Amino acid sequence: MKRLAILGATGSIGTTCLNAIRSGKLEAEAVFLLSYSSDISRLSSEFSCVSLSASSSSEDEIRDALCRTEPDLVLNAVSGTAGLGYTMMAISLGFDIALANKESLVLGGSLVMQSARDRGISIIPVDSEHSAIYSLLKGRKARKLIITASGGPFRTREDLSSVTVEEALRHPTWKMGKKITIDSATLANKGQEVIEASVLFSFPPDAIDVTIHKESIVHSMIEMDDGAVYALLSQPDMTLPIVSAVQGIDGGSRAVSPLSFSNLDLSFRDWDRKRFPMLDLAYQALRLGGSYTIAYAAADEILVRAFLERRIPFTSIGEITQEVFGKDWSRCPQSIQEILEIEAMAKRETEALC
Repeated sequence: MKRLAILGATGSIGTTCLNAIRSGKLEAEAVFLLSYSSDISRLSSEFSCVSLSASSSSEDEIRDALCRTEPDLVLNAVSGTAGLGYTMMAISLGFDIALANKESLVLGGSLVMQSARDRGISIIPVDSEHSAIYSLLKGRKARKLIITASGGPFRTREDLSSVTVEEALRHPTWKMGKKITIDSATLANKGQEVIEASVLFSFPPDAIDVTIHKESIVHSMIEMDDGAVYALLSQPDMTLPIVSAVQGIDGGSRAVSPLSFSNLDLSFRDWDRKRFPMLDLAYQALRLGGSYTIAYAAADEILVRAFLERRIPFTSIGEITQEVFGKDWSRCPQSIQEILEIEAMAKRETEALC
């Protein structure tokens, strides 16, 4: 039974993981819980483990707790830029990582992956799309990755100029936080996933496709040289990628209920580059290199907040990000400090354009 440290224990992924342990779907022992909620003591008592509140604990205290509890795997489910710091902390301490934090790869990119390789650290993806690709690539060499997208609430809506905050927060499939729900509506989340896939699996952007699949049953696909396509299908439930990351792709316990093929319709279609420029801009960021993926993530964070505060219309998220790309982001950061400096610059530039 693996010893598990869960960073972001009270968030969506952390809660799903703890529920999987409770139900027996995940055979793991929680040895350390970190949360931005001050009320973590109840969970600490329930699972008989060490816990800390990130908002009232220093970096040294968190590092010391990880060292003392000696987990076999660190599940990094902290959202936002803070998650990058925890990924680098886990790498520096020699712990393998189950990664559910997008910023670690979107901002950290090759710096994170090189650091992990230098220390012999495994980074196992927890996002359903990347988890599927990770499983499908076992023993296979693919020529193309195909990431599926639900399409969000506006996959069939032509005019997005009058989209309201309430409409954008009404996701048809997943229940998520406000930021990621808006990112799903703009397809910026899929843009970040394309960036993550490129970094994690060493695929160029031209070898990564996105297809709209509204049913959210096929989580991703890989295309082989001979034209064969392999896909991973399951119910839309984050329990499966969590169990797969911790216990392996043949982990044993049934994580989700099986599909019934007696009445199952699956649809796929291309995405509209004009209506969803944020996905197209993610491809641009990868091709341009340097710090463009950092500028992309930073701009999106500011613009989503501005939209939620009703300071900009929905369509301005893509328009202003394109303006941010008009600046020079060719600098290649060599440290976490440089990454954070560039992110701060991009945020300031975006806020000024708002």
